[in-house]
Amino acid sequence: MEVYTVTVATGTSEYSGTNNYIYLTLVGEKGESERTQLDNPGLDFCRGAVDQYKVMSPSPLGSVLLVRLEKQRYWVEDNWFCRYVAVEPPDGGKVLTFPCYRWFVGDVKMEIREGTAKTLTGDSALQLLEHRKTELQERQKTYRWVTWAPGIPRCIDAKTEADLPQDARFDNEKRSDFEHSLHYKLTIRFGKSWDDLEDFKRIFWKLKSPIAEYCMKHWKEDWFFGYQCLNGSNPRMIQRCKKLPENFPVTADMVQSSMADRTNLDKELKAGNIYLLDYAIMDGIPSNTIKGNPQYIAAPICLLYQHPDEGLIPIAIQLEQTPGRDTPIFLPKDPPLAWLLAKMWVRHSEFQVFQLLSHLLRTHLVVEVFCVATLRQLPAVHPIYKLLAPHQRYTLEINCRGRTQLISANGIFKRVVSTGGDGLLILAQREYKVLTYRSIQPLYDFRDRGVSQLPNYFYKDHSLMLWEAIHSFVSSMVSLYYQSDHDVQEDLELQAWIRDIPVYVSHPLHVSCVPGLPSKLSSTEELCTLLAVAIFTSTAQHAATNNGQIPLGQYTEDHFTEPKALEVIDRFRMELKEIEKHILTENEGLELQYLFLLPSRIENSITI
Repeated sequence: MEVYTVTVATGTSEYSGTNNYIYLTLVGEKGESERTQLDNPGLDFCRGAVDQYKVMSPSPLGSVLLVRLEKQRYWVEDNWFCRYVAVEPPDGGKVLTFPCYRWFVGDVKMEIREGTAKTLTGDSALQLLEHRKTELQERQKTYRWVTWAPGIPRCIDAKTEADLPQDARFDNEKRSDFEHSLHYKLTIRFGKSWDDLEDFKRIFWKLKSPIAEYCMKHWKEDWFFGYQCLNGSNPRMIQRCKKLPENFPVTADMVQSSMADRTNLDKELKAGNIYLLDYAIMDGIPSNTIKGNPQYIAAPICLLYQHPDEGLIPIAIQLEQTPGRDTPIFLPKDPPLAWLLAKMWVRHSEFQVFQLLSHLLRTHLVVEVFCVATLRQLPAVHPIYKLLAPHQRYTLEINCRGRTQLISANGIFKRVVSTGGDGLLILAQREYKVLTYRSIQPLYDFRDRGVSQLPNYFYKDHSLMLWEAIHSFVSSMVSLYYQSDHDVQEDLELQAWIRDIPVYVSHPLHVSCVPGLPSKLSSTEELCTLLAVAIFTSTAQHAATNNGQIPLGQYTEDHFTEPKALEVIDRFRMELKEIEKHILTENEGLELQYLFLLPSRIENSITI
């Protein structure tokens, strides 16, 4: 009789443990062990427990290929979260780790593989090939595409978060924290109102921060308006202006008083010191009605100047796209309240674009496409699944909550935001028509907007550092499993994954995808760029608009087990530490610090 030592680790989050029956069978290349009930004296499978058992086999199993786990009800149903199973062979040889990180819900049987990442061509055993096939067939039944609305990316087929499988749901601590935060925000938004900034301070007393305090003091100042264009919540709109738009008839005389000595608008245009914010996408968007009161939406154009002494400052604002007598151009020399109101209308449009396009569409919805395709087309043993899994955790639930609680017919946007209702969907559809794969790659984005030379553009500088670190990390990991372009081309699972990504169906016979996004992967370089885009978007790009809780690179689930892959992860962590030191040093002594992209504040995935 062969005796295998088996270690089973239960999840550490609340309610991960179980009092149900757990059975285990080892499946080897030469046969199967006895089906063994895992039962030690005392309590087994408590939250965070690491329990050890002996499993008998009448004959040697050879290489252990699979671990079969079964859960059966004992009195009442009690779900169980298994982190991993470790198997030590009878001869005391190498301990094999079988990552699981799955919920066992109901009476269920599940087979998990040893943790070494393998592509389809790396598997030869018929049992393992069949396991890959069965796993994907089951996942494709569970995770299905649906079109939530025409003209925007497809999403997971779930009406609410309750329709998601348990593996895609928040754990209990995350759910409690999120719902407490949401309850607090709803209370302050809808339970009270305000008439001035002092009321605003009292209502948001719990959300104080150095940046918020600084904003309250300096929000009227032109230089701070410019700073927010670079390093605020929506730093992707600013672009270099080489020639004034035809629908924006600003003359040199109008803005001469804003210029430095011995220069003018024409000279500064040629020198590359004039920049533009253009909210043409807002033109004609239908506005919301809130409590019987019609709302209003501007579609501004704002000209900015990189002043040698004052920094980036606004110098002209037009609030609509069509010039004329009813669409004046506002200037800093206008009466102070007129100029302040013009800037406020720009910021109002900025908010709509930031929340619906930069935040929701360009991070949440884009990443959900990668997430669903990964779950449908890549088995858990695939190296790309292992690479992406930490960066897609909880994204499906937060997006389902967004669709039901924020942008639904009776959601928060309809209740409080000017573009709520029809406007938000039209705005998202417009943006999606012009969204390109190139524009979500930071190197091209900054180059195409002509902002590479803008000083104090910390969002750009930090983004590029993180992009390089992520791309290097991804490239090192990919090189472990794909030695050539041919290996990428021959990976049928990988090719099915990229084919599943074209992102919405507007008609049964017409599939539309983001321009520039490849429909097949031909090289390791293409693969590395695409993976870097997926990870950068779900981490750094999202962090530019949200605070983080789980630091980038600190993975709570160990999907990779082989030493070379773990070395790559360690190098990535070390590079992130160096970036952290650089950013902190750069911010020393600054009155207004930019720490949004500090690696320790960037979450691994979109969870908020």
